[in-house]
Amino acid sequence: MPTFPLTYAEKKRVIQFAIVLAVLLWIAIDAATGGAQNWSRVWLRLPILLTGQASGWPLEGGFSLNILLGLCAMALAAVLGTFLGFGMLSKRKFIRVPSFLVMNFLRNSPWLVLLFAMLYIIPFRVNVFGVSIAIPAFVKAVIGLALPTSANFAEIIRGAVQSIHSGQWEAARSLGYMPMAIYWRVILPQALRRMIPGWMNLYALLMIATSLATVTGIQDVITTLNTLLAMENERVIVYFYITALFLFFAYCYPIAVLARRLEQSVKGDTL
Repeated sequence: MPTFPLTYAEKKRVIQFAIVLAVLLWIAIDAATGGAQNWSRVWLRLPILLTGQASGWPLEGGFSLNILLGLCAMALAAVLGTFLGFGMLSKRKFIRVPSFLVMNFLRNSPWLVLLFAMLYIIPFRVNVFGVSIAIPAFVKAVIGLALPTSANFAEIIRGAVQSIHSGQWEAARSLGYMPMAIYWRVILPQALRRMIPGWMNLYALLMIATSLATVTGIQDVITTLNTLLAMENERVIVYFYITALFLFFAYCYPIAVLARRLEQSVKGDTL
């Protein structure tokens, strides 16, 4: 039984319960006033939204393509961001300054503009030793999303490494560790724990941003949705968009919640 005044956690639970109740109430009223027929249209098309196929298999597009795009872009961003992050931590100015400039340029560039830029900067075909290789739009979308993500990933690495107390460095040096050994054996194991929540938040943000990749022409959930809407009447459109919003929410919200819990768990780390 809650006591008044409510704590922050209790207020949060009350608000979440009120939101869920309002959504359920809206769905019930909408179904009673004829919305059930519109939801049945959405249910009929749901396999196409999820997989790009009416039968639901094989996975050729839809929301599953957004998930694949997010995972590929995150993997590429992790590699690029690691180089950028450690470049900014370098003691050598000719490495540190360019890394800092590249990170700031990518981090402050609109994601949509970078996607358009990659669409036209990267050629549609390349010749390698006389063999012509096509570069699909999916690859361009991965690179276009990975670039700004890598800049944010680099900042996560830099912040986590610099958050380790200087006493850790001094203690490792006094034991005779070389700089690389200090990184691998002392700093990174501690910094990695602090990187994970930021990394997960960044992945959730990247997953939301995959909806922008529709400009490259890939058959993601937004492109599929637009194709479906051409075959539906105007009254059903809002139901399809609500479904697309729910798909992103259902995928990203658990990641954000887990990231927040991990953040709470690392707050008490001894510096």
